[in-house]
Order: sequence, then structure tokens, then C-alpha cells
Amino acid sequence: MIALLVRRLGLLLLVVFGVSTVLFVLTRLSGDPAALLSPPDAGPEVLEATRTRLGLDDPLWLQYVHTLVSTFTFDFGQSFAMDAPVNSLLWSRLATSLWIIVPALVIGPLISLVIGLYAALHPTRPGGRLVMGAAFLTDGVPYFLLAFVLILVFALQLGWLPATGNVGYAALAIPVTVLTVSAVSATSRLVRGQMLDALAQGPVLTARSLGLSPAVVLFRHALPIAVPPLLAWLGIQFSFLFSALLVLEPIMNFGGIGNLLVRSVNSRDFPVVQACIVVFAVLITAVNIALDLAVRGIDPRLRKGTA
Repeated sequence: MIALLVRRLGLLLLVVFGVSTVLFVLTRLSGDPAALLSPPDAGPEVLEATRTRLGLDDPLWLQYVHTLVSTFTFDFGQSFAMDAPVNSLLWSRLATSLWIIVPALVIGPLISLVIGLYAALHPTRPGGRLVMGAAFLTDGVPYFLLAFVLILVFALQLGWLPATGNVGYAALAIPVTVLTVSAVSATSRLVRGQMLDALAQGPVLTARSLGLSPAVVLFRHALPIAVPPLLAWLGIQFSFLFSALLVLEPIMNFGGIGNLLVRSVNSRDFPVVQACIVVFAVLITAVNIALDLAVRGIDPRLRKGTA
């Protein structure tokens, strides 16, 4: 397991290096930030002075070295457009986003587990069919469309919740609901499928034939079979939730890291774009590594395969 962890950490470093390199190329091809940050009628002298202030007059190889150093030291310097240290912007916005990511990551899987288990244990009952039908329908609704509907109903029509912003707990209700519903609709169907598959496997059938109670059959024999694929799926859901921030936060003018990244791309604020993307890559890769190790710790077949 330790050897596997070392290999995964090496993979994490490679991911960060690759993301930084690709990002450096793409940002330098996107245009000149000095043209956006200077007055519209700025002459060549003003543009050149702005490039010098931003460090964009250095040779490209030197800018690339600075990019890699800042990436691996997590010191991203000064924002081009916001006149503030990138790290202070980054961590404060990430903390704001976690207020909607963490509840969705906790509530979503719990609701999915309950719905999926119920539907798997009662596949022919109206209740089981009803919850799976609801999950199928909500899975077909894009999360940004759901956000617009909730804003229209609960903010603009009823006036119960704020339509935009991130001040106060009430401002969290709509984005948390959107992310949770999106996670539940897909995950509950996966839970049902995994549980149906687990209930049909030999160890579970043997436990049933021995007359063990349904609770023992479920929690001791069926869930251990179904849980590893579900943990792997949570890694995909974590990636989805972060990608959803790029659309959901600008729609609601929510002051999180997704909104910061979109605005920084529009203003060609290279250090902030680099910091946000690197943090996204590190978090998503680290969570997937942790889940991979957890799956191998739970499933003895995979554990033997890594020995």
C-alpha cells in the first residue's frame, strides 16, 4: 500500500507539471493582458511599461520557469487585475466555494444511499419505481437550468431567498440544492444498480439461504460488495461539482473560486488563472487518490493485486 501511495503521489506531481505547462502555453496564446489593463488610448510606451510591470517582457523560457516555481511552491505572486496577492484571493474564494461543495458532498451521497437502497430492496413496488423515475427525470435536467428555475421561484417570485451573492446562510440554499440534486439524481441510480448486482452474488445468496436476518445480509454481505464502485464514483462526482462551480457561481454572482476563475480568464489575469487551475487539479487528483486507496483497503482482491 505504501508503494502504491508513493506511485500515486508521483502521479500527482506529474499532473501538476502537465497542467502548469499546458496552461502556460494556452495563456500566452490567449492575447496580451497589457492591452486589457491599459487605457483604451494607451500608446506603445504605456503598453510596454505595463508589460514590464507584469513581468511579461521577460523571455518566454524565464516566464515558464517562474510559472513552475510558483506552482510547486504555491506562491502565485500578485494578481494582474486586482492589485492583491493571488494567494489571499485564492484561499478566501476557495473557502467560500467549500460552503456549497461540502454540504453537497455530504448530503448528496447520504440521500443517494437511502434512495438507491430502497429502490434495490423494493424494485417492483410503486415506491421504488417512483424514486427511480424521479431520479431519472432530474438527471435529465441540466444543473444550470435547475438553478434558473429555483432563482425564479424562490428568489424572484416568493422572495424567500436571495437571487445572487454569498452573504448569509440563506444565500447558500439555492447553490447547495442545485449541486445536491445533480449529485443525487445520478448517484442514486448507481447505488441501486450496484446493490441489485451485489444482492445477486453468491455470498449474499448463501447468507440468505442460511436464514440470516435481512439487516445482516444487507450490511455485512451486500454493502461491502457494492461500496467500492460507489467510492470510485464519488471521485467523479467531486470533479463534476468543481466543474459546475464555473457555471453556477457566475450565474448567481457567488464569490467563490469558480467565479474568480471565470473573471480572471476574461481579464487574462494569468497568475490567478494558474492558481485556480492548479488548485482544482491538486484537489481533484488528491481526492481520487484517497478514494482509490480506500477502495483497495476495503476490497481484499484489489489489495492483493497491489502487493
